[in-house]
Amino acid sequence: MMISRPMPLALGYVQRRCSLRHFEIGTEQQLLAEAARTQGHILGTVHVDDALTDPDGFAVLLQKATIEEHVSAVIVPTLDILGDPDDPHSKFSQLLARGILALSADRPVVPPEPQAVPAVPVIQGCNPKRRRSRVN
Repeated sequence: MMISRPMPLALGYVQRRCSLRHFEIGTEQQLLAEAARTQGHILGTVHVDDALTDPDGFAVLLQKATIEEHVSAVIVPTLDILGDPDDPHSKFSQLLARGILALSADRPVVPPEPQAVPAVPVIQGCNPKRRRSRVN
């Protein structure tokens, strides 16, 4: 019997643009959920930064990711919104400093296949050998 481990949790992060309507955020959430699943994660809360009404979405995301130990990644529509990884003050660097992966929906990275364990046979198929019946 194989015990399956739950997929690691990824929080979503979106920057709301002036042109982004309220109902379009749901579409972005769906995009993030599909991309997270492709990359071996399950999407948790999606945090939204809105320059006019809620500019602290990323700060709340960092706080939640720090408090909850099962958060392993943050997924964004594109890595550009996290800033330059070489800038120590960028959002990207803040995630890396906490050991949190940065995943992108526009360039998904598929997790590698599990490695074979030495000395353990790989079973390909489940067709038992058939015995020939003897005709006397």
